[in-house]
Order: sequence, then C-alpha cells, then structure tokens
Amino acid sequence: MYRQQISIRGKTNIVIRGSGVTLTGADPLPETGWEELANVLKRRQLKKTLFDRHLLIRNGKANRMGRSPSIRKAFPKPVDLKDGDFSWHPEDEKTGWLYVKGSMKNLEWSVRAAGVATSGASRGVTIRNLHARHALNDGYNIHGDCRGLTCEDLTAYENFDEGFSAHDTCTAKIIRGRFWENDHAVADVNFADTDYEDCEFSQSVSTELLFSGGRHTLKNCRIIASAPTAFSLSVGSHPRIEGKSLGHCVLIGCEINSADTQPRALRISAECNVRFRSSVLQHIDVSNRGELMAKDSVRDGSKWQP
Repeated sequence: MYRQQISIRGKTNIVIRGSGVTLTGADPLPETGWEELANVLKRRQLKKTLFDRHLLIRNGKANRMGRSPSIRKAFPKPVDLKDGDFSWHPEDEKTGWLYVKGSMKNLEWSVRAAGVATSGASRGVTIRNLHARHALNDGYNIHGDCRGLTCEDLTAYENFDEGFSAHDTCTAKIIRGRFWENDHAVADVNFADTDYEDCEFSQSVSTELLFSGGRHTLKNCRIIASAPTAFSLSVGSHPRIEGKSLGHCVLIGCEINSADTQPRALRISAECNVRFRSSVLQHIDVSNRGELMAKDSVRDGSKWQP
C-alpha cells in the first residue's frame, strides 16, 4: 500500500506498472491524543479536507455516513452517534472537529484527491495492475487532453466520488477494470471518449455508469446495479463543437442487472443514441427520450424490441 497520488502531466509513451500496488487516499489517525467526551465519544481537531468531503476508514472499510457528492445530508449531532459512526463540525475556515464513537484502533482519514490524476496534454500513457481506494475525489481522475490512455487490470473502490472519470478531451480504453462502492462507478463527461472491455461496475451510491457527452463503447461488461440508476447517457451542459457527436454509446455482449429484484433505471436523454447488441437486461426500467436500438438482445427473459 502506498499513501500517495500519482500525478501525470505532459507525458508521452510511458508505462506505469502497478504490480498490484494499492494507492490509498487515507492516512492513519493516531490512537492517542483525542479529547475524551462522555459515552465513549472522542474528538480531534483536524485540517479541513479537500472539497469539504469526509471519509473515515475503520479496519480498512470506509464509512461515508451515507454522504456523497449527490447526497449532502447533514452530519448527526455528536451525542446521537452510534458505535463506529463519526461526525464533522467546522471550527473555522481551515479546521474542524472530527467526532468518533467507539474504538480509536485502526482508523484512517482520507486526505488526498485521487489515486491517479492527469492534467495538461499527455499521449500514449499505459497503466497496468493498479488499485485505488479512499480518495476524496476519484480513484482515477483523467483531465486535460490525455489521449490514448490505456488501463489494464485496475480496481477503484470506496472513493468519495467516482471510481474512474474521464473529462475534457481525453480518450481512454479500460480493460478488465473493477469499480465498486463509489458514488458513481464511472462518470465520463465533456468531450471524453472511452472504451470499456471486460469490466464490472457495482454497489455504487448514485449511478453505476454515467456518460455526459462523448462517444463510449462497452464490450463484455457487467453492471450489477445497487444504485438507483444503472446507466445514464446525456449530452451534458458543455458548449457544443461543430461536427462532434455528443451522447453516443454502443454496448456489445453486456449484462445490466439489478443487484436484487428492485428495478433500476436506464436513462437516455434527448439527442443521444444507444445501440445494444447481444446484451441482457434484467429488472431494468428503460426511460428513453433519444434514439435506442437493440439487436439480438434480451430484456427480462424476452427478446427485446424497443
């Protein structure tokens, strides 16, 4: 495990060999030095975190107190905390109080934005066999004009925002990725074009796959939706570029299933188009205002003819 972030800017034809390393956005919290309050409640003054986001990790498992970038409910009062819970209360512009109920052993606090972050113009970057967790933003935060990014055998889990997120004019191919327990498993936006092959997306808070603009393909991928929305495609709110197709996705040999029998949403906005080929949907409610086609595909056990 490495408690650091990899930042890439202006690189060409480099390979990052992760060798199974996990990049974590969290640092350990000391067991001592806490102010003791009543009922096994303790507090500690800490610097404010990036974006005012908060992840407490206990024995390697993240607790977001039900919060995410799309869910901004208030923290409970410290006196109302249950064992293992936490609360954050700002003190001033730079600091605040972390309240924790229960044991102080094996606690970590997220302080870094990402596992891997790109900016500026890069070409031909390859990342292999790397894992990212407990970032305050994304496991893999792809910004700028990073073209020809290839990612193989990645995981991203328990990050406050996305597991993987491509922005701006980036292009990326992700092979054998696993993304779970993030706010969104994937959110690719602006003019980013992405391809996913043999990937799995699951246990997200808000949306499993969110595409806003750009062109995207999924081949032999699985979406096991715990989030209310399994798949969302829109043109986004960014300015349009003449001749640039926005909101296009092709899914080949994919499975989109609810994690249980509760229906999950698949949303296609106006001016978008989606093509399904040899794919299977189970317990998925389709809301389509764009252009949708399906060939050799099945929905809830029957041939799908949208």
